[in-house]
Amino acid sequence: MTRARRLLGAVLLAGLAGCAADRLHREGVHLLREGQPEAGLSKLAQAAQMAPERADILKDLRLQQASWVDRMLSTAQRARAEHDAQGAEAAYRRILAVEPAHPMALEALAQLARAREHAEAVGQARGAFLKGDEALALAHLRRVLAEDPGFVPARQLQGEIERESARRTFEEPVLRPAGARPIHLDFRDASVRMIFEALSRSSGLNFILDKDISPDLKTTVYLRNAYVDEAIDLILRTSQLRRKLLGGGAVLVYPDTPEKQKNYEDLVVRAFYLQDASAAQMQATLKTLLKTRDLVVDEKLNLLVMRDTPEAVRLAEKLVALHDLAEPEVMLEMEVLEVQQDALLNLGIQWPAQLSLVPLASGSGNLTLADLRGLNASRLGASVSATTLNFRQDSGITNLLANPRVRVRNREKATVMIGDKVPVITTTSTATGFVAESVQYLDVGLKLSVEPTVHPPQDVGIKVNLEVSSIAKQISTATGTVAYQIGSRNASTVLRLQDGQTQILAGLINDQDRSSSSGIPGLSQLPIVGRLFTAPVDSRSKNEIVLSITPRLVRGTVRPDAQALEFWSGTENVLRTRPLRFVGEAAAPEDKKAP
Repeated sequence: MTRARRLLGAVLLAGLAGCAADRLHREGVHLLREGQPEAGLSKLAQAAQMAPERADILKDLRLQQASWVDRMLSTAQRARAEHDAQGAEAAYRRILAVEPAHPMALEALAQLARAREHAEAVGQARGAFLKGDEALALAHLRRVLAEDPGFVPARQLQGEIERESARRTFEEPVLRPAGARPIHLDFRDASVRMIFEALSRSSGLNFILDKDISPDLKTTVYLRNAYVDEAIDLILRTSQLRRKLLGGGAVLVYPDTPEKQKNYEDLVVRAFYLQDASAAQMQATLKTLLKTRDLVVDEKLNLLVMRDTPEAVRLAEKLVALHDLAEPEVMLEMEVLEVQQDALLNLGIQWPAQLSLVPLASGSGNLTLADLRGLNASRLGASVSATTLNFRQDSGITNLLANPRVRVRNREKATVMIGDKVPVITTTSTATGFVAESVQYLDVGLKLSVEPTVHPPQDVGIKVNLEVSSIAKQISTATGTVAYQIGSRNASTVLRLQDGQTQILAGLINDQDRSSSSGIPGLSQLPIVGRLFTAPVDSRSKNEIVLSITPRLVRGTVRPDAQALEFWSGTENVLRTRPLRFVGEAAAPEDKKAP
């Protein structure tokens, strides 16, 4: 009894659940029709949870959810294209409210978050640039561009900073405290340690000297109205010393030896994701110009990773920017027209060309010598070729038009083939009697090859090779193999056109006139009536090919700015982005005393 009650209760609960699931299903569909997708999908999800065995509810839930998610993704993508980050983020969050683990929405939100961080970093970089701290501004921008090389605001601000820096290359200090005044140095055969002590007192900088700097190291310095950074660089260079800025006005000075450089010079790891330049070619360039040894290339990602000093990395960035430019592309609009005209006239009487006499045997056997002795008119068989009256005239015009449009990268070859592949069978036999056949295919028809070269500003040089071939005759060998006699016409040229200019290449003409006749000797040469004893055949064939080509630039050659084409790189042994210069401050003229 108890078991029956339990079974009855379970049946009642299942019925109630089914009724509730139907109600939720209907409400969800109604809400979707009323334009409330989130509420409708929530109702359908509840119905599917209450009745997981209902395939119709699950089907509606999956279809409606997928359709709504696709619409929201399109809405978010349009918002991102219109630079509406808030609208895109709201659309992605609506998707996650319905499908919390949607991968595209999660990735898009992460990208939007990174974009906000990049925008904030660019704002900080602009603020630092306006305050005159270009190093801090470039540091912010390098971090942004390392994560997103195509971030336009960062690229624009970096260009502004580089242009301003190039304009003030000879004026900008390298190591100069705020409010520093020019100093005077008068030392003759003085110890370097003593000179740095004097610089410390006059400039307020702290100098830390390496223990391997010889106490006997001396130099001579006579400077007037020199800034401290210029004086330090000149003293270091002439004394074969190097420096390292430690921050807080502290400078570490050490001998300019390979061992000390390894100990004190900071190295930077920089990754370059190249878009158009070849990583292997870029590696060779950096090794040649910067003598960088630590370079790794990933051909799959077109990635170049280097490890070198900050100065070398800054120079590498400039070199990569010069090489990593988009390849120019050209759309070639071509028209190939082949006009063939044929005419044939065959009008006249084809008289018998021969009379054959054959001796006949007397019996049913073979012909004997006795038969030849008794040869007479009744014992000769005669055969005459047929007489034919020819009334034939043929004419035909054939036009072959090809209008290919080919998009080609700069200095790459594109080929257009219109025609057939004719099989050529080659038979090979061995000493054992084994015979093998191989099939090769010949291209017969129209073959056009073009190779464009883009010249600034809007010129395109094109190397054109046009070949038109046809089967002139079939040749059968003694073994029965069929070979082909191929007739071809070729034209090769190099021309230079402007963007959108059309050039027509013509003159590939094959004009053949043929005239032949057959007739009765003597009678066919008579005037007027000789036409009755002649069968003339006149034929004419004319074939002409015309090529029209028009280049249209899809992407032209991009030339970098003038300041990017020339920059300082230091000396043979020391890489520097700035030259070693002494600018100083002009000395005030002394007042002349009256005599």
